[in-house]
Amino acid sequence: MKERLQIHKKADSSAYSSEQSQLRCLRRATPTHLLTTRSNQPIVQAKIENQKFQQYQFEATKLQIQAKHGTITAEGQERLTVLQTKMNESLQQGKEHSSQFGHHLSKMAIKRAEIVSMGQIQPKLTIGQSGDQYEQEADRVATSVVNQINRVVSQNQDAQQTTLPGIKNEQAKSEEILAANNSADKKQKFLQEYSLAKTLVNGIDDTLPEDKILEQLFKNFGNIQFQYTMVSKSQDTLLKGSPEGDCQTLARAFKKVAEEYFGIEKITVESIAKPFLSEAGATPHQGKKPNCDDGKRWFFQNHYWASWNGKIYDVLFLSNKRTEADMAKQVQPLKSMLMPEEEYYETEKGKIVYPIVNKYSTVEVAIFEKLKNFVNNLGRFLSSSMSAIVNKIRSLFAQGGNNTSGFDSLMRELEHDKNNAAISNNQTH
Repeated sequence: MKERLQIHKKADSSAYSSEQSQLRCLRRATPTHLLTTRSNQPIVQAKIENQKFQQYQFEATKLQIQAKHGTITAEGQERLTVLQTKMNESLQQGKEHSSQFGHHLSKMAIKRAEIVSMGQIQPKLTIGQSGDQYEQEADRVATSVVNQINRVVSQNQDAQQTTLPGIKNEQAKSEEILAANNSADKKQKFLQEYSLAKTLVNGIDDTLPEDKILEQLFKNFGNIQFQYTMVSKSQDTLLKGSPEGDCQTLARAFKKVAEEYFGIEKITVESIAKPFLSEAGATPHQGKKPNCDDGKRWFFQNHYWASWNGKIYDVLFLSNKRTEADMAKQVQPLKSMLMPEEEYYETEKGKIVYPIVNKYSTVEVAIFEKLKNFVNNLGRFLSSSMSAIVNKIRSLFAQGGNNTSGFDSLMRELEHDKNNAAISNNQTH
């Protein structure tokens, strides 16, 4: 008997950390002892702490979402700190109470105070020999109690699993609301800073697919009264109310509005880095007409456009096609005294492009080479008159390289002078 009482004391002083420890303890205890030493107080207290913790956690979650998006107030931040302290205290108290009952709060959510129904334990049982009917009855009662505990814990876990999605949904809705509010504030600030952007985003439904938004934004660039000056300006300068610049200005402005106002990512600004000749027509914007061959074609030192998901947005020409380019063979101009400004470019398709003041003109490379060779051969006969000949050639180029009749007339005149010089030279000898 003493041995069994000592075992009873040892088991009663240990924590009920597992099902086996509960069985051993209940096997060695009388019902009277259970009734007098294990009241419902720890369970009730654990339930209260659990409810407090959940309330603190719910309120703190909302404040944490606000802090994440940068919208929390000073009072909210102070309240969040208080809630976190209370949650820690509640969790610690819950651990203390639940450890007295034999379970850790993080592993068991207490929902009922009647987890162990003491009324089911026989009050008339007495301690007898090991294995006697009383011992067997104690084992049966202990097993029943443990089964009740496990069943209630399982029910509470199921209830928690049912409740958690609801909490998560509530959090998701809160995050969506906060995200929408932040997006609206961001857009409002963007329009306040960039006044011209109001025209660019006008009439665009931002719930449309991204490609539809970009297409409408692209078209709205035709409404800003843009002045094409062929001089690059900052996209910020344009968006703040000064709509002038070049193709680079337009492409970067398109990218900025699409990304910062509509939140559309991965827009790139692409370019042709070398000089080239283009047959593109007039732009839909105000400003200069094509700058080469009296408005027939363009000569660009470079060109910029926006691109997204494989689609071209050439904002200068409001075209979704890549600009066709007759590329120059060199980046820097070649030199020739025959040209009005002594500079020219040779293109891959057989054109000579040269500047005349603030415009460009072209001539077929075959004509240019013929003139150049003719002058070189003529020089040995008319060295004293070379300056006059060069000036005549420059004058013809300045009138436009496509004036082939003028070049033909000059070459006949030079040929005539060459023949006269040869005759005169023969007579002298």
